[in-house]
Amino acid sequence: MDYSVMVDQAVKQFYAEGNNEVHLWLLRVQASPEAWTFVWELLDPSKSWEVQFFAASTLHSKISKHWNEVPKNEYPALQERLLNTIKQPNIPKFVLSKLCQALAGFLANVSAMETEEPNKNVVDELMSMLPSDSLPMLELLLRTLSLLPVEFARRYEGKRIKLHEHLVNGWCKTAWLLQQVFSMCNPNTPGTDNALHLLAIDCALFWLQVGQLPLDATGQIYHHLLIAAAYYAPSRDNAEEEHSKGWEAVHECLNMIVTRCELRNRPLTLWDWTRSLVSLARQYNGKYFCEILTAIGEAHSRNFLLALVEEGNESQRWTAEGLIELLLECSEQEGRYPTDETRSCIPFGFWYALQDDIGTLDQPYESHALVALKPIYARLAQALLRKSTLPLSPNEAGDADERELFRCYRQDVADTLDYCYRVLRQDLLVLLGQRLSQSLHGSEKWTEVESTLHAFEAIADSVDIEESHYIPALMDLVLTHIPYDLYPGQVLACVCSTVGRYAEWIGVHPDPWLEKVLRVVTLGLTRGSVTAPLASMALKDLARECGQHLTPFAPSILTTIEQTLPTITPGCGEGLRLMYAAGKLLNTLSTVDEQLVHLDATLGMCIVKIRELLEQPLFVARVAVTNQLKMATMFFSTLEESIGKAVLDGLLPIFNQIIRHPEWSQDNSTLEEMYVCAQKSLSSLSRPEVDARPLLPILATSYKNWPHPAALDLLRQLVLLFGRDPENVIGPIFADLSSVTLSGVRACRSVRGNLSDWAELMEAYLGLLAQICKKNYRLILQVPDQIPEMLQCGIECLTLPETGTVKAAGCFLTHAIMQSPHLQTFIQPIGQELVSVILHCVGGKVPRSSLDPHAEVLLALNKECVQWLGHWLRGAFEKHSALFTVPQVQKVNFVSLVQKERTSKQRMSGILKEFSLQNLVTKQNASCVNESTRS
Repeated sequence: MDYSVMVDQAVKQFYAEGNNEVHLWLLRVQASPEAWTFVWELLDPSKSWEVQFFAASTLHSKISKHWNEVPKNEYPALQERLLNTIKQPNIPKFVLSKLCQALAGFLANVSAMETEEPNKNVVDELMSMLPSDSLPMLELLLRTLSLLPVEFARRYEGKRIKLHEHLVNGWCKTAWLLQQVFSMCNPNTPGTDNALHLLAIDCALFWLQVGQLPLDATGQIYHHLLIAAAYYAPSRDNAEEEHSKGWEAVHECLNMIVTRCELRNRPLTLWDWTRSLVSLARQYNGKYFCEILTAIGEAHSRNFLLALVEEGNESQRWTAEGLIELLLECSEQEGRYPTDETRSCIPFGFWYALQDDIGTLDQPYESHALVALKPIYARLAQALLRKSTLPLSPNEAGDADERELFRCYRQDVADTLDYCYRVLRQDLLVLLGQRLSQSLHGSEKWTEVESTLHAFEAIADSVDIEESHYIPALMDLVLTHIPYDLYPGQVLACVCSTVGRYAEWIGVHPDPWLEKVLRVVTLGLTRGSVTAPLASMALKDLARECGQHLTPFAPSILTTIEQTLPTITPGCGEGLRLMYAAGKLLNTLSTVDEQLVHLDATLGMCIVKIRELLEQPLFVARVAVTNQLKMATMFFSTLEESIGKAVLDGLLPIFNQIIRHPEWSQDNSTLEEMYVCAQKSLSSLSRPEVDARPLLPILATSYKNWPHPAALDLLRQLVLLFGRDPENVIGPIFADLSSVTLSGVRACRSVRGNLSDWAELMEAYLGLLAQICKKNYRLILQVPDQIPEMLQCGIECLTLPETGTVKAAGCFLTHAIMQSPHLQTFIQPIGQELVSVILHCVGGKVPRSSLDPHAEVLLALNKECVQWLGHWLRGAFEKHSALFTVPQVQKVNFVSLVQKERTSKQRMSGILKEFSLQNLVTKQNASCVNESTRS
């Protein structure tokens, strides 16, 4: 078969038509043993570039993936043919690159085979194959040398140490060669071959990506890379594509070099390299070097901090100050981020690292460092306050992506201002006060007011709550001197957000600040959509932190909440926060009558709204109903016991309306919110064992109509509440709900259905049973006819893929077994089946990582049914004989290990997992033998 002709035609057809069948045929041909033969003819210069590229790719693929097809005695011949092909003139560059990659792969493979010479320098070998005695040969050498690390990484995938061993010596020789090329091809010299210079930079990049290469060898090319960076930096007028590529490559090279951790142990090298970098950045527009400067600054920030405070080395101090000055200039860049500039965000990490290092210094260096950094961070804070001002117009804000970038930038600014505060302390508070005072003289400076407030908010978590000098002065400016009616809503919104962050401080200093803060927050609630969300956040924080200090103001704030609630979207974050605050405020009122007055206008409004919504079609009002229920739930979460019953009594008619409706009673989302609301109500009842009884018939009626997991979660709480009730009010409810659940399981089994479809319900049901077995097993004994089915349900759920359901099943079965002798008469009859199911799971029915619940059950059996467990295990092995292919001696050993372990669930789990793995290995070995026999 003349493959070369067929491949030639197929390649042309594929490029002309893009035919997938042709592509698949070419891939099969590429992997065939015949490819070693026909590929050379396809590499002839007379062939089209498409055919040559396919041939070169085929050659690389064969060397990479089918190296074992080449006999060792044919290595020299393959090498010679490769070199002769590469040296042909006029080969297209992309074909040449693939051929050089094939040669690099060849060298990597041969090097791996020559184990008797582990320290052989593969770069020396390559340089002897491609002597750099002419520019074309040097180009071939650089192209191949660039790809050596890639091919070695492929050859030694996952073997990092071996990869490193092979490349360490090679890097020393490579760096020496690159130094020669950089010296010969200085880009600033007229007539220099820039293409060769770019190849050398790419080569350096590929090698540096290996990581942890000898630092001395890297030092040979460092200063040459700095020269290249100065030449290719975007600040040059020449914007050709080669300059862009050159900058990206040299930029990445320098980033990798200056962040090497070994530099910490080589201070002379570190300072030499940093000094050169700082000098270069000062000479050539520094803003383009800020990423490299930030990289070296972050990696070695402690060294630079020490240089500022230690005496005696002016060169190091000059270098550290120069680095910091350049990064300050980067942070201070003129223009708005990101519409006018995009680099001022780069040094954020450095400013964090520098202040974080202060805490690592011993005295007196720590104190000296604070003194040295104060003017730096004061200047930085000034820059950030200016750079973080909001845009004055939509045009200034940019498009949606730019607005999002600015939002993230403001968050970074806030974090960095917090670092500034840790250095400046009260000096930053003074600065904020001065800036705020100066900005209040004209409404045109509202963006400066807002950015100052944004900064004040940013440092809230770091301010000492006992601080009583500077914070009150700032609070006075914020709360009494800002003319909110003259400013856009963003200023009031920021004030609300700020005072919310200082809620804990206000709780410690309520007089006179709480009243003033509440006045501003109330204004925010009533000013519209820009301010209300942040005002509601602030009110929630104040309600949480200020407690009984709110009592004098509670009626007026509740009135504001009552006026605001009808204007907001139900269920949104704002509504939930207002209901939280309303509950907290109601708790501060002195009498129940006062509480009831405001109850009707808060929760009562939700109840009226739900009643109206339930009259509408389900598909129209579902979301609105669930949102209103969420608001009621939030109200319950903060309410104390004094009026809990009144609140629940108001909701009971709503619950009854839901469960009696033909559609609402079967809507999962509505029922879930209803049950969660009912469950949350229990903690707000003063006499829950009496007040919660009306929930029982609602629960029973609803579950019989539409079983829902959340109903069983509610029942779990009610079982704890009524478990010891002398009238046993919970017993019939539990019996009914359990009967309904088991009936569903029977129905599913009768139609060969999948219990996984009921996984959430099964998880909730089995969790309920587990809790009852643990806390009140007598409740289960009241329904003895259901117990066998409960156990059977638990056994079946052990085999499901849903982790939560399996855990619940294991927990129930374990607690049921441990209730011996109360449930012993029910456990013994199902013991054999239970153990058989567990072994079935160990044999591969479930993943080994999911066997912990099964181990827990087996451990319980070994504690309570020790006289039968061995018999059950042997019976299970007989039943599943086809499933377990391990030798009989391993089965016997497994039974013995299980019977010995009676204390540790972890050890029992280890026994099951180990046996499961042994069985899997035995199966795989048997499968391989069978396949070999068939072959």
